[in-house]
Amino acid sequence: MNLEIRIQKLENWMNSFCIFVKKNFMGIPELKEIIKLKLENADERVLRIVDSVLNEYSKETIAFDSKGYALNLEEYQLKVEEGFEDIKNNKTFTNEEMAIKIEQLKKQ
Repeated sequence: MNLEIRIQKLENWMNSFCIFVKKNFMGIPELKEIIKLKLENADERVLRIVDSVLNEYSKETIAFDSKGYALNLEEYQLKVEEGFEDIKNNKTFTNEEMAIKIEQLKKQ
């Protein structure tokens, strides 16, 4: 087989491989875009199913607060926002201050 044919076969294989990777290993932005396009053409039944799935997903426990209470996605996002507000308002503790508070709690 001459070199030109081998190069052409390699180029064809690489193109096929790139298409395979794009279809099977897409990132989050690409996945979101594909879902948006599909939702634009979806009928009412599909939209209701997607809405139900997303509502259930937001109810799932995804984290726990410092007291051990389960948090769903919405509650978690609120806690994160509260934390950012605390930081903005300088409602923070140094490591030393926190160590003292922990010792005080242990004594109770």
